[in-house]
Amino acid sequence: MNRSLLAALAVLTLLTAVTHEAAAVSQAGAISLTFPIGARYNALGESGTALSTDITAMWWNVGGFAFAADGGRRHGFHFMDTKLVPDLADDVRLDFLGYGQYVNGWGMLGIYVNYLNNGEQTRTDEGGNELGTFSSYEFAVGLAYGVKVTSNLGVGVGVKYFRNELAPDEVTQDRGSGTGSTWAVDLGLHYRITDSIRLGTQLSNWGPDITFIDADQSDPMPLSWRVGLSWKLYQSQYMGFLLVGDYLNSLVSEDNTQIFGVGLEWNYSESLFVRLGYKDDSEGEIQDYTWGLGVDLTRWTGQAITVDYASVPQAKDLDRVNRISLGFLF
Repeated sequence: MNRSLLAALAVLTLLTAVTHEAAAVSQAGAISLTFPIGARYNALGESGTALSTDITAMWWNVGGFAFAADGGRRHGFHFMDTKLVPDLADDVRLDFLGYGQYVNGWGMLGIYVNYLNNGEQTRTDEGGNELGTFSSYEFAVGLAYGVKVTSNLGVGVGVKYFRNELAPDEVTQDRGSGTGSTWAVDLGLHYRITDSIRLGTQLSNWGPDITFIDADQSDPMPLSWRVGLSWKLYQSQYMGFLLVGDYLNSLVSEDNTQIFGVGLEWNYSESLFVRLGYKDDSEGEIQDYTWGLGVDLTRWTGQAITVDYASVPQAKDLDRVNRISLGFLF
């Protein structure tokens, strides 16, 4: 039995064991790790588990990351920027920057940074008197590895270090640490049933709790399991349609949160894209449409540069959010 097949069996075994044994506990922390990366997939109902095989696959499905060099380009970058609550706080924003490279005999190796700026906040005393301001943020630095077991099957593993700078020590009520950190693992599989139909699944953020002051004041990582399907319905020289869908099950929420997403993508000559989708997250009070546009500049510039835009809903009564991505393969 070759090493690649052993790796696939190991990933499958761990996925099965952890999703079966995980118990619903308290509300998860590390919210920055729950926002989908890549404007293309955000526009498609936040669905990308089976579709993403580019640099964003380090977030969506490290199994799909194994196919990132299939177009013949061995290196790639992806950047995404978005304000999260523009109607409430203009300085709260999420940024993602990832890099991947194909290594002969091994597969795809990648590194990324996911950074959430929580903005400036006001410090008050017990009487409500303002004592100044402070800033808080959280970030994750991750490494990812994806390898093809066969021409149709990819497996992957990712490991990340997470840190939350919630508040300066002097601001916390207990005068203890306002900083928490931990690590987590992602495990993923990507399978191409045919040239047009793909399946993907990933276990995300499997790791120890984030502890701030003591073990009683900690939050679990946002452990989740997702599965997705993508289906290229039609593609000619000039036009094509693609259908995609995702299902996510939170393994930490007390209410066992389930999120569904579906999307349809139309392309002109695989260069111009229009996307529509729908997201159903009853626990998060989000049941609304998504949409977006994209352009692949390869045809005109000879460079594999993609620019994507997405408009996605927030919880009820909050404004929609814009997400912009830039991808570059070389």
